[in-house]
Amino acid sequence: MRRSRILASLIALIAVLPAVSQTGDFNLSVAPTFAVPIGPVIDGDLQMYGIGGGATLRGDFVPGFARYLYGRASLDFDLLPLNGADDAVTLLAGGGSLGLTFSPSPRLALKVGGGGGIYMAMSGLGTVRNPYVEGGAELSVRMSPSMAISLGGRYMHLFTPTGPLYQGIAAQIGISYDLAGARKGTEIRLEQKINPIFPLFYSYYDKNPAGELSISNGESTPYEKVKVSFYAKQYMDGPRLCADLGTLKGGETKTAPVFALFNDSIFRVTEGTKAAGEVIVEYFYLGKEKKVSFPVTVQVQNRNAMTWDDDRKAAAFVTAKDPLILGFSKNVASTVRYEGAPPVSEDFRIAFALFQALTTYNLGYAVDPKTPYTALSEKQDTVDFLQFPNQTLAYRAGDCDDISVLYAALLESVGVPAALVTTPGHIFVAFDPGLPPDSAGRLFAAKGELIVRDGRAWVPVEVTLVKDGFVRAWRTGAQEWREAEAVGKAAFYPIREAWGTYEPVGFVEGGIAVSLPSPERIVEGYRKEMAKFLEAQVGPRIAAIQAEDRAAKKTADQTANRIGVVYAQFGLLDKAAEQFQIASRRGTYAPAVTNLGNVLYLQGDMKTALRQYEKAMALAPASAAALAGAARALYALDDIKRMNEVIAKLKTVNPELAAKIDLTGGTVTTARASEAVSREVGAWDE
Repeated sequence: MRRSRILASLIALIAVLPAVSQTGDFNLSVAPTFAVPIGPVIDGDLQMYGIGGGATLRGDFVPGFARYLYGRASLDFDLLPLNGADDAVTLLAGGGSLGLTFSPSPRLALKVGGGGGIYMAMSGLGTVRNPYVEGGAELSVRMSPSMAISLGGRYMHLFTPTGPLYQGIAAQIGISYDLAGARKGTEIRLEQKINPIFPLFYSYYDKNPAGELSISNGESTPYEKVKVSFYAKQYMDGPRLCADLGTLKGGETKTAPVFALFNDSIFRVTEGTKAAGEVIVEYFYLGKEKKVSFPVTVQVQNRNAMTWDDDRKAAAFVTAKDPLILGFSKNVASTVRYEGAPPVSEDFRIAFALFQALTTYNLGYAVDPKTPYTALSEKQDTVDFLQFPNQTLAYRAGDCDDISVLYAALLESVGVPAALVTTPGHIFVAFDPGLPPDSAGRLFAAKGELIVRDGRAWVPVEVTLVKDGFVRAWRTGAQEWREAEAVGKAAFYPIREAWGTYEPVGFVEGGIAVSLPSPERIVEGYRKEMAKFLEAQVGPRIAAIQAEDRAAKKTADQTANRIGVVYAQFGLLDKAAEQFQIASRRGTYAPAVTNLGNVLYLQGDMKTALRQYEKAMALAPASAAALAGAARALYALDDIKRMNEVIAKLKTVNPELAAKIDLTGGTVTTARASEAVSREVGAWDE
């Protein structure tokens, strides 16, 4: 009766263990046994038992949380013949053991363990029941996800109150079946965090993660050549490989970024929506290729959405190649191109004219009550709504971020470098007029009205003052920068650098129509504001020069030449010519002679300009300014031979300047056409 209860209990234990295998591995095995006794000894050196054998039924459990451990329940049946008698001991033993397991490869496992239990020994002499202990080791080879064969050995010791009943070693060859074999190789587990997708940055996600995935191996056998991909069928042409994880060991977890190569269909999302996606995990399990797909939900924001966790993101809205933006900017630039010599530089004139054109266009600053930049810029995770430049033009209004994006797009569309400037709760624009910082500092009356960054001088413009004109917008922008920079809260983001991370999207919205102001109104607004600008800049600068020269006791020729340079730099060529004539009246001051030639060159009188340059070269043969001017004039007169001779001399004096004015790199027709449209001098000789 007791024998049947022991047997029933062990069978029940083995039957229950598979249910636990949901959190680990459970193997059921049977192993024939070849038993060799080593004790006890009777009659001197005679072993009590002869060589016997039997079989073992066992169940092994490897917990998911500790793959290096295993637990075992076993039921042994052995027949041990008695030496010197026609009888044998029938042994029935049941118990459990614990051990360590080591897998040098996916198919091999080495187990070492020990344990014990209760045995029942039966023979013609009677029946005994006592505890036993055992220990052993085995090597198993996995033939398939479900089947394995093993070879092992064990030591067994049966106790009695008076001494050992049996001691022996045994060799076992077994075959095991994994009860979870049907699901082997599929225990990939996924935890995912996919961030909301912003359509504007759809190309950004190809190289920058949109979230993170945690991939876990839920079993003891490693997965090899693990690759993770992401796919959203509605907005992608095919799966995008996210990571090659290599080998994923049993119980191991690795993370992978979520990359996505979206197509431009995602840019049609005008309202936030959800889309179906999937994470695809491909790998090899025991040499067999596997593939598991996990469905995921992707939140897609509207195409005007962004967050201010990185202010550079706004650069993606700067769509400089938008046909509407190009049409606006190029019309304005061509309209003011012939308004005399460019003040400061050609880039400055264009930037100035574009801002004034927006004023003439009646563009207005209007705070969005739902998504004001002042509030949302401080909340990095809150979604803001930005208008594209063509939308702001169509609406004729926008928040500070909307107008900043529009002005930056207009500048970049005609080749003027722009930057976004942020201060606490505010954003505006700066542009590069193409002047070195030292030249810009000498030129403008107020030196603190520039932003100097990385060897370049930038003009800050407060875009919300678009109705007040360029002069006030510049002064206000400069003041805002100075105040924020003083407390370390000013940031500066050149658009072209930001585009390296946040590429602009080619967005064209149908139905948008923009009526440009007439050329007459554009020119009228430009001239009016330019007069105000010149009044604010030229008068104070000339007064400062006169004071400096008196203190330095400079000659009247030098002072007149410096004043003429100021007039010339601000496009006042007639007044500049008067000062240069005064400075060169004795015909001995070479810089003034050269500068008068520059004025004539800009006015299109090439022959007279060349004569002035030749006079200057006679006075100062090593004058780089005179040589450069002569080269330009000769080129305009189509005297290429003499031009090359002059450039050769200039290369010995100033190789950098020679490289800049060498006009023979392209075809003569093309280069001369460009030079005629945008005629500039490299520098004025002071």
